[in-house]
Amino acid sequence: MKKLDLSLISQSYKELYERYEKLGYNISQALELLLKENSIPYLSINYRTKDSDSFIGKIQRKSYQDPFSEIEDICGVRIICYYQSDIDKIKKIVRKEFNSTFDENKIENLDYDQFGYRSHHFVVKIKKNWLNAPNYRGLENLKAELQIRTVLMHAWAEIEHKSESQVPIEFRRKLSRISAKLEESDEQFEEIKNQIEINNSILIESAKEANAFSYNVEFNLDSLQAFLDYAFGNRGKNIKSTSKLFEEMKENNISLKVLTDGYEKVKDIYCEVEKEEANFFFESELKEGEFMWGQTGAARTVLELVDDNYYAFIQ
Repeated sequence: MKKLDLSLISQSYKELYERYEKLGYNISQALELLLKENSIPYLSINYRTKDSDSFIGKIQRKSYQDPFSEIEDICGVRIICYYQSDIDKIKKIVRKEFNSTFDENKIENLDYDQFGYRSHHFVVKIKKNWLNAPNYRGLENLKAELQIRTVLMHAWAEIEHKSESQVPIEFRRKLSRISAKLEESDEQFEEIKNQIEINNSILIESAKEANAFSYNVEFNLDSLQAFLDYAFGNRGKNIKSTSKLFEEMKENNISLKVLTDGYEKVKDIYCEVEKEEANFFFESELKEGEFMWGQTGAARTVLELVDDNYYAFIQ
C-alpha cells in the first residue's frame, strides 16, 4: 500500500472546498423547492462540508488510497421531516431529480436488538441537464451524501452517538427500550396523521354532497385545512400558512362559521377581486386557471370582505 502525500491532498481539498460548499447549498435549495412543490412539510434541510482536518482524519482512519473517490460524505445534506410516509415521498423525488450512486435504508441492516435508528441514505450527483444552470456549473462528478429522517429518528441519532460495544452493558437494555419507544411513537404519529386525513376526507365529501361545508365541528387546524381543501382545493396549500391563519382567526374571535358563511356569500365575486388586485399590483391579467393567492390568501380575502374586525386587523 503506497503512502499518500497528505499535504498535497490537503492542498487539493482546500481548492475543492468551495465547490463542495456550493454543491451542498444548491442541493438544499433545490430540495426546499421540490418539497414545497409537492406539499411535503419538513422541519429542516441542512448541509455541511467536512473541514480539512476531518477529511484528512478519515483518510488516515480508513486507509483510503483514492480519497476523493472513496469518501462519499465530503458534502452531506440532511432532510428532517415529520412522518414516515413523507420519507417515501422524498425518496421518490430524490430518485427522479438526482443521479443516485447509493440508495440504502439503514434499518434493513440492523438486527432487532441493535442500537441505531432508521434513516434513508443516498449518495447523489447532479443530473447533466442541471449543469447548464449558472449555479450548478463546475459541480459535475461531485458527490453528496443525502440523509432523510423523521424528527424522532433525528433525535435518537443525536443522542445515541456510541456504538453498542462502547456502551456499558448495564445501560444497553435501557437504550434498547428507548429506541423501541421512539420507533413506536413514530408509528403512532403516522397512525394519527392517517386518521386525521380520513376524517378530513369525510368532511370534504360531506360538504360536496351538501354543497356547503359544515361548521358544526370543532374549530382546529385540521378542520380549517379541511375547509380550505373544500373551498380552494385547486390552489397552493401550506400547513404553516394555514396555522398562521388559524392563529389570526382565534386572536380576532372569528369562528369557522364566519368563514364558511362568508365564503358562501362572496364565492362568486372574490375571484373578481383577485383579478383586480393582480392587475393593480402586477399590471397583468390572470389567465384561466392562474391564481394570485394560495388557499390562505383566498380565505383572508373572504374574511376581509365579510368581517370588519378582520379587515381592520389585516390593514
